[in-house]
Amino acid sequence: MKKTIPILLILLFVPIKLSAVNYYVSTSGNDANAGTSIALAWRTVQRALDSATPGSTVYILAGTYNEKTTLGVSGTSANPITFRNYNSDVVIIDGTGITSQDEILGISNKSFVTFQGLIFQNSIGNDSKGIFVQGICSNLIFKGNTIRQIYFSSNPSDPVSSSTNASPFLFWGTDATTPITNLMIDSNFIYNCRTGYSEAFTLEGNVDTFTVKNNIVHDITNIGIDLAGNYGVCPNPANDQARNGVIKWNKTYNCISSYATSGGIYVDGGRDLIIENNISYHNGWGIEVGCEVLGKTSSNITVRNNLLYNNIESGFAFGGYNYPDTSGKILNCNFSGNTIFSNDSTNSTDGEVFISYSENCSFQNNIVYTSANNWAFTQNGTVPLNLTSDYNLFYAPAGAANILFLYAGSNYTGFSNYQTGTGKDFNSLFGNPNFVTAALPNPDLHITTTSPAKNAGNPSFIAGNGEVDMDNQIRIYDGRVDMGADEFGSTPASVERLSTDLPTHFSLDQNYPNPFNPATTISFSLPSKSFVSLKVFDALGREVSSLLSEELSAGKYSQQWNAAGFSSGVYFYRLQAGSFVETKKLLLLR
Repeated sequence: MKKTIPILLILLFVPIKLSAVNYYVSTSGNDANAGTSIALAWRTVQRALDSATPGSTVYILAGTYNEKTTLGVSGTSANPITFRNYNSDVVIIDGTGITSQDEILGISNKSFVTFQGLIFQNSIGNDSKGIFVQGICSNLIFKGNTIRQIYFSSNPSDPVSSSTNASPFLFWGTDATTPITNLMIDSNFIYNCRTGYSEAFTLEGNVDTFTVKNNIVHDITNIGIDLAGNYGVCPNPANDQARNGVIKWNKTYNCISSYATSGGIYVDGGRDLIIENNISYHNGWGIEVGCEVLGKTSSNITVRNNLLYNNIESGFAFGGYNYPDTSGKILNCNFSGNTIFSNDSTNSTDGEVFISYSENCSFQNNIVYTSANNWAFTQNGTVPLNLTSDYNLFYAPAGAANILFLYAGSNYTGFSNYQTGTGKDFNSLFGNPNFVTAALPNPDLHITTTSPAKNAGNPSFIAGNGEVDMDNQIRIYDGRVDMGADEFGSTPASVERLSTDLPTHFSLDQNYPNPFNPATTISFSLPSKSFVSLKVFDALGREVSSLLSEELSAGKYSQQWNAAGFSSGVYFYRLQAGSFVETKKLLLLR
């Protein structure tokens, strides 16, 4: 006789996707309602956060909701919950005057939930927060939200000390064994916050596996994005580090502290991170990789293909700043393909790159273009162990004989003197990278056809998995990697990128059908007038069709590609509006 019980038991554990349920919140609603239609909408966001069911979407209608809230429900892997604005409504959750809790949105021990298109504002007072996530959480998505006006004090003139803090967007992994995991932080705006000794966006403690992309962080009185560890947030030191994350396509600017040098992006005790394709300007430092806690480390950090310019001190800083006396150190980090241009705007003489103690790190394939003070590197304190610096392009306005370096306690004037005196950068070059526009405040840091950076990077360089240049193009083109963040003449990669250069997001709506034969239609929306280019490339990156190249007004558009005469296979289309770029895959089946 057949034994069917084991099969039945297996079926019991198959996730079941529930039919979709929509709930609604409105300023004209009533929490006694069912919430299942606009006419029966709930009145408060908190009612929705307590009542939404797995698989549901909560639509919040336009208006200002004067609340501080706590998430009371979780979704499941098959049936996540989404809280979002209705259509394109402006939804503001405002904490003005509420002192019952510090954060506008508190999340503890919840999973499989998305927050999208919401504005969180006005949490004012010491230890105030915008969004605060702690405990054991997983599979949380925050997309297209705005966090603003989070202040440690209502008085802009109040002094700052280690006891004055505000945190617009904070993740605390507090469990000793189980991390906050599988986070997606995408296309959010964080700005106009007085944070005291805290940061705008922080992942700290037991946080494992996350993506932070397409966010804009600006006008913060301290660090923009912080990946932290070793501070005891997690009681198990082995797990007390933000780790296994990717931080890409973000823009940070005007993140400036009055009491210390604040980075646009800062690693302080994190490990196993990739920081790529970000733009960081007019901060204290553009990007810093360090470790402030004595006896601890940051390790396995990759910083690649970023644009760092016009920062107050250095564009890039790395190392334990006072090792071994009061700080930790960094280990096994790789810094490659970055363009570091005209920083040190206050003439601090920290140079374009500020180096402190590290072990077994590599600085290669970068462009270092100094400001008028001509300082390239400044190395401070204990000399790094096994630092590889090579295949970089250096340039200073005063010429090769006058570029300045400080390394291992010795000053070097002149590029050749630095090479001879330190034994570093023997395969590096001095020369003008010939940027499209080498002028602040809005440089265009693409290299031109005469640039000495072309095909001059390390010939043994192998691009990382999914690695692309500043334009989302293939990282190695024409046989050898270029120095800096721009791969000249390269073609689009098949990796999607959503730029945040436009204040209101350009919308790539869909392409249909896909797979297709013989034609597909690409539709998109423009929030404002822009010059639009739409091109199609084959799987080898060769342009095969130019569908659109003109200035368009705000609105919705569709463009058809008729592939009659093209063979079956994979194609890509590249849609660009201003500096916003997306590349997506098309499949032609005959």
